[in-house]
Amino acid sequence: MEKNIALQISYDGTCFHGWQYQANAFSVQEAICNAWLDVAEEEINLIGSSRTDTGVHAVGIVANFITRSSIPVERIHLALNPLLPEGVSVMAAREVNREFNSRFDAIGKHYSYYYYLSSARPAILRNLSAHIFGEINISKMQAACPLFIGEKDFAALMDQGSQVTTTIREITHLQVRQISKEIIQMDVIGTGFLYHMIRILAGTLYYVGSGKIELSDLSDLIANKDRTMMGKTMPPQGLFLNKVYYEQELFGSDSLAEFNAWAN
Repeated sequence: MEKNIALQISYDGTCFHGWQYQANAFSVQEAICNAWLDVAEEEINLIGSSRTDTGVHAVGIVANFITRSSIPVERIHLALNPLLPEGVSVMAAREVNREFNSRFDAIGKHYSYYYYLSSARPAILRNLSAHIFGEINISKMQAACPLFIGEKDFAALMDQGSQVTTTIREITHLQVRQISKEIIQMDVIGTGFLYHMIRILAGTLYYVGSGKIELSDLSDLIANKDRTMMGKTMPPQGLFLNKVYYEQELFGSDSLAEFNAWAN
């Protein structure tokens, strides 16, 4: 009897060329499908909630697949993890309704971006943060955050390389805080994001903090929809997908109610 299984997955993006299958590179999707083939002798179509780029990390990405395997759901992560590369782990699994699709049923996502502020480049955190240096005004970065909140046309925050029917997206929560002498953290939650949107947002806030973009000009720059006027696309290694939200709770604190709580 067929079952639809949802997985909660964590991975170090340094170890993979993104989530999505690629002809000549190893991906997270391929690693998990190969492991399942080994453990259950079954080929699956693993649907991911996001297609993260090479180097981008995930704390709690969600994926789902249809299976006929008799492996108990509560033991799926125990069966898969010994067969997976060290850079990826299935944190939990649960059975969901047959129609559930981890990509199309997602109602929101929570990302974090980490800057490493120092005149010296990081060694230990080089794959987990983006190196920046110079004088940074955190207060200006924080003051810029409300200007991005809401449903807007974010064409100015999209790189070329993706065809979409609309560039209107909604950001429900955005904040910047300095969590240590060297580490600045940006958190953003929204209903969906354009190609490289979060990395460009991180670059734009960095430019505001460093004085390359004036805070007073930012609203007009967003409205003008000109990508070239915004900040640079920051490196992928600073980006983490923390959580994917759905109507009903799947893996804890990821329901519609939790998503809406961030907007209040």
